[in-house]
Amino acid sequence: MHSLQVVLLAIITLFATVRGQTAGTTTTTWDCCEPACGYTSNLSAGARGPVRSCNKSNGAAASGAQNACFTAGGQAFSCSNYQPIIISNTLSYGFAGHGNTATATCCKCYQFTWTSGAAKGKSMIVQAINAGGITDVDFDIYTPGGGVVDFNACTAQYGAPSGGWGRQYGGVTSDSQCSQLPSNLQAGCHWRWQWAGGDVNTWGITFKQVNCPSQLTSISGCTPASI
Repeated sequence: MHSLQVVLLAIITLFATVRGQTAGTTTTTWDCCEPACGYTSNLSAGARGPVRSCNKSNGAAASGAQNACFTAGGQAFSCSNYQPIIISNTLSYGFAGHGNTATATCCKCYQFTWTSGAAKGKSMIVQAINAGGITDVDFDIYTPGGGVVDFNACTAQYGAPSGGWGRQYGGVTSDSQCSQLPSNLQAGCHWRWQWAGGDVNTWGITFKQVNCPSQLTSISGCTPASI
């Protein structure tokens, strides 16, 4: 019994040490769809929003505009300023899809640190602006050229190929391929290869929820409840 108690105490101590930190992975996306958190009904408890949506030219989407991914001729898209923002050599801000249930995650912010891949040791603070079809431990980082995945509004918004730029899942495979994208999206595409140092997909992380930086909420237009 004594040895069992020692083991249990060690486990409890370990969980206390990493409390609030969860292991997960990162993936990339850029489907140009209106984000799921652009609907007031999808917001997490206490959030003030919704997340901003844009028209084809990246101006504010008209009131009542339909999601371009789900309605033929829809005029509500993702905004070009949802691409990553470099803060320092070891920290970036950005936006991501996270979780399968929008009302659980929409507009909340998370900080993660990569534990594998070329960006090991680097961190990111992201605001969740999309959800659905994403696990509760995955962050689908909004990265131009990151793959259209299941839906594609980039052809309607930018004239992208029918399968998006590069692979449908994962997008472009090198920094040089970022030149295929419109000029206003290329910086976010280069971010993956030049700042993160590689593909980013399936790299391991540990993460926790944090309060949102104002730089992110001022872009998205959505502020979650404080933690």
